[in-house]
This record gives sequence, structure tokens and C-alpha cells, in this order.
Amino acid sequence: MASLPLSIEESKPYRDIGRYFEYTIPQNPEVTLQEIQREGTLWRPNPNNVISFPRSQRPVWLKITLIHYGNFPHTFFLHLSNPVVDIFELHSEINGKWITQWSGEQVLQKNKSIYSHLSAFPITIQANETRTIYLKIRSDNPIFSFVSLYNSRTFIAYSKRQDIFFAAYFGAGFMMFLFSLFLAHTLRYQKFFYFFFYLATVLLLNTYSTGFIQYLEIGNSNSWKNYLFPITIFLSSIFGLLFALEFLETKVFFPKINKLAKTYIIVLVISILAIFLLELRSFIQFTVGLISILILLIIGISALTLIKGKKKLEATLFLLAFGSLLLGAIFNTLTVQGLIKPFHIASYSLPLGSALEVFFLSLALVLRVSDYRKSNEQKQELDLQLKIAQKLQNGLLPQKRSHALHYPLGFRYSPATDIGGDFVEIIVNEKENDIGLFLCDVSGHGIPAAMIASMTKVSLEIWNDTLEKPALAAEKIRKSLLSSLAGHFLSAFFVYINPTRNILRIANAGHLPLLHIDRQGNINTYTSYGRAINEFIKSDIIEKTFPLPNEGTLILFTDGVIEARNIHSGELFGEDRFHNLIQSLATKHPQIICDTVIEEIEKFQKSKRSDDDITILALSLDTN
Repeated sequence: MASLPLSIEESKPYRDIGRYFEYTIPQNPEVTLQEIQREGTLWRPNPNNVISFPRSQRPVWLKITLIHYGNFPHTFFLHLSNPVVDIFELHSEINGKWITQWSGEQVLQKNKSIYSHLSAFPITIQANETRTIYLKIRSDNPIFSFVSLYNSRTFIAYSKRQDIFFAAYFGAGFMMFLFSLFLAHTLRYQKFFYFFFYLATVLLLNTYSTGFIQYLEIGNSNSWKNYLFPITIFLSSIFGLLFALEFLETKVFFPKINKLAKTYIIVLVISILAIFLLELRSFIQFTVGLISILILLIIGISALTLIKGKKKLEATLFLLAFGSLLLGAIFNTLTVQGLIKPFHIASYSLPLGSALEVFFLSLALVLRVSDYRKSNEQKQELDLQLKIAQKLQNGLLPQKRSHALHYPLGFRYSPATDIGGDFVEIIVNEKENDIGLFLCDVSGHGIPAAMIASMTKVSLEIWNDTLEKPALAAEKIRKSLLSSLAGHFLSAFFVYINPTRNILRIANAGHLPLLHIDRQGNINTYTSYGRAINEFIKSDIIEKTFPLPNEGTLILFTDGVIEARNIHSGELFGEDRFHNLIQSLATKHPQIICDTVIEEIEKFQKSKRSDDDITILALSLDTN
């Protein structure tokens, strides 16, 4: 029994007509229109408000009879919502002749209707004319669509709004694409590269959901688009999850969840290969299932980040972003299944959800860029402070000096960081023909240690007037530094040399002994009692005087020399290895001794940087 004609009037802007269709799914996929029109064809009423046959692998034929009650001919537009479809094929009889129109991704542009990205067909009906139209849908994707009939004026206005909306959408998306490319190139952070690729795949994906992919044609076939569609979904999901993990710093805050998410990414990558095993329709349904899990995972990570109070605003924006995408997907699914009444915006719920997602992610990105800008400003300020501190540090080191009086001199300094806390001073009094050697090691390293070392240099001016009394100078220096140590302490060694009187006088404030190595390689140590200079306990330094050796080399060094550590084994350089080394250099120039010690330490620890500052000072007691 044939269904009754559907009455249409040009005075009505539009109406949804999915429930007025009848359908049949022939056994023969290549059946012709003439065969379909035979009386034996079984037509069934469409069960839903939408055209929904997601599991049908054969073409679906639909028919509807229209009757136009009006005084003049009018062109109506039959609009189908789902542009991600292989072929819409409309058959309509005009003046006794059947005319066929095509729309869809698999139809080349020359055969498509002018409104192809909207999948709309113009149908001109005379006044009081009754016409039956047949619609054939062939798709490798699940078939679902709702159908509306517009009068001319409403459809033209609607299509213009669509053009404006999507021009703005893709324009903004393209600008964001360029911005993300600029950020990725300029800042070189992984998260910006991930966002760049994610945005690129999202924009490509939305050319499908909006139908604009139909304008992209390569060669004489468009079949590649059906395979690119699910692959693009996979890629956008992978880059989206990588971006979320990197941006929300999941590796730092939730390491177990981060491992789980990385494992899921591997699963997604492997799952792409299923495209060679599954029928395309099944593969697309498989893809949608995996991606739904991924969106829920990202929302869960964002919610957990928000609950734990980590980066609250950014986590909120991520929740809003992927929540918008999920809502758009859910709304679209419920609509195409006929569970929600179809209306215009429903067919674009996915791109709308995606647009909101990109908007919120862009806000999160702007916040992060602002944080990086502030961080860079702070870094620049810190770099400036470091340069100033390095200048201070350079002022603490002996200037280019090869002799003290007529004695050859050597010196090397290797800081643990750009700024160190070791300090060396060489005082030469040519009038009295005596020398003062001073070496100190401030606890820690970096700017605070360098500042204390700098203040020590100022305080050391006290020693100039009483060079022959190192213990007295040490106590005065301790008192001058008490208010500035702020929990730090420093070990120091004072050496007074008077060749005329044959005196070697020392004062030790908790430092390593002074070494003397003669030309035969024998090592003697010179030390005295004394605590490190600090703000809590007196140093109680005891001064000692010894005869000045006639030859050999005096060596002062900090504990960084013997405490240098092999980065692989953790073994210390040690006192024995150091002594053996300088014994092998007993006849060498002081500078060669210092250079060789630093080189051997670097070889031993497999690095040019140590855990502590390294300083060594050598003075030869031979004039030749």
C-alpha cells in the first residue's frame, strides 16, 4: 500500500521529513531505479525521525511523495545532515524523464550539486504537482542522517549563515594553527608541538564533519577519503592525549596514570593496523569506541588534577575543552539515532563542540605562554644577577700572576656551578720581602657562597697590616663576618712566608693541611688546630711557625680535590690518589702541577663539573 503524499507549502520555512520516508534494502547492491519501481518491491515505513541504518552494508533506497499546494512553481531544497557519506543519489522525474543528481565524497566535483558540502538537492515542483522522489544512499561508513525540506528563501539564508559560521571557524582555526606553529618553533617545548599537530588533525577532521572535504579532490577517485577519516581520528586522539599529559604535567603529579595513558597510546598506534584487517565500516565503529575511552581518560586526568589542586585554572579549561567535545559527540550521537528531535544545530554539534574545545585549549595555552613569559623575565633577571656575581667571582681569583716575589706560582679553579664559593688571595710585600697566601672554602656554592667569599676578600684587608700574624688576622676576619654568615661557615688556611728570616708560619681555620713536596717526591704536611669560621663557636685558632724548606713546592687545595666522585661508580678521587699524582709531578712547574691535577680529576669523574668547587694553589720554593 502506497503511503499518502506529504503536503508542502512555500510559506513554511522548513520541516523535518525523515519520518515520512519509506525504505527498502535490496539484496542486489547494483539494483537499478527501474527494478526498484516494480510493484514487487517491499517498502517499509522509516522507523525513526532520522535515516539511520548504521549496520547496513548494502545501499539503502528511500522514497517519498510530495504534493505542492500553491499558485506558482517553487524550488525546494532537500537537505541531508550527514556530509560524511559516500554517495547521495537523488532520482526525480521531470516532464516524463528521470533526472539523477549526486552528492557525496565519492562523487567528483563535476557531478556534484552546487550545494555539495551541505548535501542538498534542489527540487522544482509545479503548482499542485505531485511528485515521487527516490533517494539512494551508498556508504562505507555507518548510515545516519536526518532530512529537512526548505523553501528557497530559508535555505539561501541558512546556507549563507553556514558559510559565515564555518568561514569564521576555519579562519580562527587556521590562525590558531599558525600561532601554535609559531609557539612550537619559538619556544621549542614538546607541549606546543603536540598542540600544533593536534590542532592540524582536528581541523582536518572537521572538514569531514562539515562536508568541506568534498571540495578536496585528488585524481579520479575520492575513495581515499573514507580511509583518511578514521586515521585522522586516531592521530588527533593520540596527539590530543600527548598534549594533555605534557600540558598537565601528569608525569610529575600522577606518574602511574601517566604510564597507563602512555600504554593506551601504544594500543592506539597498534590499533591503526586494524584498518588492514577489518571491513571499513567495522573499523570506524571500532575507532569511535577507542576514542570515547580516550576522551573519558583525558577528562578524568583533568578532574583529578583539579581535585588535587594542581594548576586549577588550566585543569578547569581542560575539563571544559574535552567536556565540550564529549557533549558535542554525545548530542550528535543521540540526534542521529533519533533519540533527540533533530534541528539545525544538531547536525553541527560535533564541530561546535570542537570549536569550544579549541577555544578553551587556546585559553589554557595563552595562560601557559604568559607563565613562560614571566619565567623568562625572571630567568633574564637571574642571568643578570649571575653575570654580576661572576664579575665578583673573577675579582676574588688571583689575577694573571706567574710569580710571588721571585718564586714560581701556579693556580687552577674549577667551580661546581657558574658561581663558586672558593677564594684565593696572594699578598706580596716587596718592602718586607714576605708573602701571604690565603685560601678559603665557603660552605655550599652559587651566589650566596660567592657573596660571602666576596665579603671575606674585603675583610682580608685587615691582614695586610699584620701579615706576620695570621692567627690574629683570622680572628679579626671572623668577627667582621659574624653578622653576614647567615648559617654559612668557611674553612680557611693562612700561610706567611718570609725567605729572609727563613720563616713558614701558618694558621688553620678547619681546613685541609698545607702540603710540601720535595724534588724527590716526599710529602710533608703543615697544619695547626683551629675550627672553621662560623657565627656560633669561636675558632680558637693556634698559630704555628716552621723553618721554611729550601726547595720543593707548597700546595694548598680545597676538599673538592679529594672528594671528586666518579659519576658511574661513585668512587672518590681520594687522598692517596692525589698524593700519588703530585709525587709524580714533584719536579714540575707549579702551574703544570695545578693543570695536571684538574685534568686527572676530570678524567676520573668522567665530567668537567664536580659536586663541589675545586681549587688548587702551588708555590715553588726554588727560584729556578
